[in-house]
Amino acid sequence: MAIKKAIPAPFNKGVNFTNWLEFRTADRVDENWFTKEDFMNVKKLGGDVVRLPIHFETLCDKENGYAVPEKIWKILDNVAAWAEELNIYVIFDFHNSTHIDSVTPDSVGDVLLPIWDQISKRYKDASDYIVYELMNEPHGIEIERWNEIIFKLFNHVRSIDSKHYIIVGGADWNSFKAMSMLPDFKDDKVIYTFHFYDPHTFTHQGASWCHMERVVGIPFPYDPRKMPKLPENPTEDERRRFENYPECGTLEETVKFFDQYSKFSIDRNAPIYCGEFGAFGPFMSKEQRVTWYKIVVDLLEERSISRTSWDYFGPFGVFEMGSMFKDGKWCRPQFPEDLNNEVLQAMRLETFNK
Repeated sequence: MAIKKAIPAPFNKGVNFTNWLEFRTADRVDENWFTKEDFMNVKKLGGDVVRLPIHFETLCDKENGYAVPEKIWKILDNVAAWAEELNIYVIFDFHNSTHIDSVTPDSVGDVLLPIWDQISKRYKDASDYIVYELMNEPHGIEIERWNEIIFKLFNHVRSIDSKHYIIVGGADWNSFKAMSMLPDFKDDKVIYTFHFYDPHTFTHQGASWCHMERVVGIPFPYDPRKMPKLPENPTEDERRRFENYPECGTLEETVKFFDQYSKFSIDRNAPIYCGEFGAFGPFMSKEQRVTWYKIVVDLLEERSISRTSWDYFGPFGVFEMGSMFKDGKWCRPQFPEDLNNEVLQAMRLETFNK
């Protein structure tokens, strides 16, 4: 059976520049954490897009009407200028809290509307390389309620800015069910997004923010001969993960996942985009991690689905794990000498001689 191709997005492949405009107030942001050279390096890797997660709720003061601070405008203006100069797409992503116990409130529109009103007015005449992502991974909010919010928000942004692509995602962590229930925006510059971290038990093994500190040594694809033992006195979540893995950890389930999205793209006649995918490196073998990336990227490319991996620097990133921790402290890895060429090759990005 022929593989169904998705409607192509204007960009192809790239990375997320994380931990820059996240988790901190504006006064604690390092303006030079990412520079023009970093965007140039993504181009050297063969990328044509950078997704920029931005915690506007943390950066902006509610009491000041969520006005974006001048320091943040300066950074975004620089990024917009680099995007045009380097011919690389940049996605301004309204990011949010996504730890396992977090919830998107019903009132989230009260934050989204003033933020996107400012952004769309400021960049409505900027180059085509700027893309808006209205919100990352809404979750814990009813699908119908989220659909009301995003439809109103989309139309407001579009009433100001008719030029730029707008990325939308469904509730329930951008699940396929929620995406399939999104309204028809009747717009020729809408892109639908989803994220891929499946099987989650493999990609997030050892991750403390998912309560998976003791879930380690998980193989992919599932192989009963290589599975570790269930942790002693397992929690309900640990037990569930081990019980479900023989089904959800198969290659067949992974293929099925991507097929539904390429079909959705065709049915909606709109591009589909994988905004995040990645495997947490510290607690899995390099070989297993490389295998997962190769399988996932091959499936995406076969279906013409564009993607930005999570992340660049960091434990999901494209640099060697050991290059990021020295003397017990996190440090910035160096380009190109610290790149993980095996992961880059699996992700169909350029490799470098060291």
